[in-house]
Amino acid sequence: MSTKSADERPFADLKVLVVDDQKFIRGMVAQGLKAYGAQVVEAADGFEALTILGIGDQMSGSSLDALKRERPDMFQGIVHTRKDIDIVISDIRMLPMNGLEMLKAIRSGLSMARRDLPVVIMSAHSDEALIGAAIALDAHGFVAKPVSQKSIFDRVMRAMAMLIKAKTADVYRMLIIPELDAATLETDVGRMAESLVAVIRAGDVAIAAGQRAITVGWQDVAVGDILSENFTTKSGRMVAPAGTRVTEVLVAALHDLSHVTELAERASVRRKVL
Repeated sequence: MSTKSADERPFADLKVLVVDDQKFIRGMVAQGLKAYGAQVVEAADGFEALTILGIGDQMSGSSLDALKRERPDMFQGIVHTRKDIDIVISDIRMLPMNGLEMLKAIRSGLSMARRDLPVVIMSAHSDEALIGAAIALDAHGFVAKPVSQKSIFDRVMRAMAMLIKAKTADVYRMLIIPELDAATLETDVGRMAESLVAVIRAGDVAIAAGQRAITVGWQDVAVGDILSENFTTKSGRMVAPAGTRVTEVLVAALHDLSHVTELAERASVRRKVL
């Protein structure tokens, strides 16, 4: 009986947490990862994912606080279930805790996972209003739904090779995460948009000295550029505010997002004069 070579099992020893409230999608993503040798743990929502990563009494958040009041029993002893995870692949729209609240908890240091843990977001066109928050929370990349095995493979390979420099925990805590309720989403997104500008600017107040202003196609935005105007989707949803310094992660995220939604064709940036 032959065994697969290292080339056929590039994710050997990689521990992946897959988070989605639809069992079929979780299973499909997990199956593809296991085919490459990964060890996969599944969770049905952000709260279950955090119980796997390890959380304590200091956890807070809009939907999480409500859950503490309604089901305090769920929080007993959960810190002892911690598993070591190398990367998270998560949906956004889940209850009782959505994917952005989970990501905020990780980046804020409110879980026992390392704050720069790679997190890839599975996103549909309907999630366009939430993209800016995922960018502000330093998501490592995006996979368009319906996901394919190749897209998951590509994003995981890239995320594991692409380190982020986490902002301070207090910066991430500034971000308002909207509750995913059809009746209140639009209002919550408005509040979120204001806070994500503060988050990104607090984390990286760029200095544009010695740079010239140019307008380029979004595909030509380069690492080291500084956005001189807000960059949005074609419909006007915030992706990253003016003053954001373009990083390798942001460039990769823009290319990912072009498969999820339509981005504004042009970006105004300041670029260092050579």
